[in-house]
Amino acid sequence: MFWENLFIVSVGICLLGGGFALRVWVNRRRFYRRGPGGLQYYSRYSKAVLSSMVEGFMMFVSIPMMILGMLIIFLWSIYLIDRGKYKIQDSDKTEKSQEDPTAHFLVPAEKGYGKRLIYPLQTDSFPASMDRFV
Repeated sequence: MFWENLFIVSVGICLLGGGFALRVWVNRRRFYRRGPGGLQYYSRYSKAVLSSMVEGFMMFVSIPMMILGMLIIFLWSIYLIDRGKYKIQDSDKTEKSQEDPTAHFLVPAEKGYGKRLIYPLQTDSFPASMDRFV
């Protein structure tokens, strides 16, 4: 289970980091192409068109990569938290079933009647005021 968790979280981190790295790489290329006037300078028109298309596609692909990486990490963490809660609840149920079989719902402890055993259940052992709870 450890390797499954590690794999899924690392895929999410790689997608998130890869999308961020693509955006940084494209913006860095654009920054270093700028001249003193703030415009991008190309040696040929075809180079300008091709690099603009490729960089636009890279910027477009980086957004879903980052969103998918965040979703994977977020949803997997929620899954792990829920699985941990169910493990705790299941262990509580098994511990309660292995303990003394008492039924707190038959006799309210707030009224001072205490605990009663589930078995053997004898109606004559209850006080007269407890007949309404049986």
